[in-house]
Amino acid sequence: IEATALVPDDPPVLFRWRRIVHRIVRAEGPERIAPEWWRPADGRAESRDYYRVEDSAGGRFWLYREGIYRPGATPAWYLHGVFG
Repeated sequence: IEATALVPDDPPVLFRWRRIVHRIVRAEGPERIAPEWWRPADGRAESRDYYRVEDSAGGRFWLYREGIYRPGATPAWYLHGVFG
């Protein structure tokens, strides 16, 4: 998915999924899942920040951002689930 946040570590304010833009009106998170601290950083394991969001139409989604913002790197956003 494509997501836009006002500040790098804030929840997204909107995201695009299947060519539809979802404007977020409510968000909870982040809940960070990070690689184990005792394992060497090999560049493959990234932390994930999970957000539970609700869009303006009442749809509820579970999104996560893989990686953190740093110069020259933009984290990827994914849709992890849809709440019914």
